[in-house]
Amino acid sequence: MSKGRFPFESERLGRRAAGRPIARSGLLARLDAARGPVVLVAGVGGGKSTLLDAWVAARGAVLVDLAVQGLDAVPAEGLAAVDGATARDVSALANRRGVVIAAEQDPGVAGAVVVTAAELAFAEDETYQVLAAAFGDAEAADVLAPDLHLLTNGWPGLVALAAAWLAQHPAGERRERLIALARSDEGLAEFLVPAVLGGLSDGEREVVRRAVYAPAIEDSGAVPPFVQGLLRRPGWFVVPAGWKAALRSLLPRGAAETRYLAGM
Repeated sequence: MSKGRFPFESERLGRRAAGRPIARSGLLARLDAARGPVVLVAGVGGGKSTLLDAWVAARGAVLVDLAVQGLDAVPAEGLAAVDGATARDVSALANRRGVVIAAEQDPGVAGAVVVTAAELAFAEDETYQVLAAAFGDAEAADVLAPDLHLLTNGWPGLVALAAAWLAQHPAGERRERLIALARSDEGLAEFLVPAVLGGLSDGEREVVRRAVYAPAIEDSGAVPPFVQGLLRRPGWFVVPAGWKAALRSLLPRGAAETRYLAGM
């Protein structure tokens, strides 16, 4: 009997299914323990912004997005998270404790602890948890998790995309779909972003379209992996920055979105 008939009772498999986002207690503890600034360094989909959101929600830190705010928005004291940083932006934060900085390339902050993309990557069990949440079936997730983890190297954004795409197919087809994905010459993100979007309902695509052009939206639910709830602001949802450019090319803003955004 499938474990999907029960609320993820996966003790027999030695794993625990979890809802999104994955609780990353070890990484959060590392941010807390640092004696100076911490820099999270990874490319698009590396899990930086999601970890920042979890830390801000858990610790009550101030979040500063340098894409829309200046460095002067970072408080002089107390806990702060800085997203979208470059070397030019963050020299003033050198050796300061209680600041976590997210960047696609190491900005070279003096005294900083650097958390690399390899450290931000999911462990196999975390890949399993994402699959279990997407499938609603812990046993099916356990079967596919090792291969998906190997294919994606645990890259959080790719794990989430692949899990959502596989969940759009009947359970009996998922292994073959995963094998075909591994054999594809196309990049995983380049294939999966339009593929997952194409599998959404019209209503779900409209939620994504609204969210991709807004800093955040208040809505009745998320459309994972593209629209995710904010831990720091319950009831509000965002599109992770890494997916916005790709989604905007697939969902150009029309008159309805312009009117919606004008009324925000």
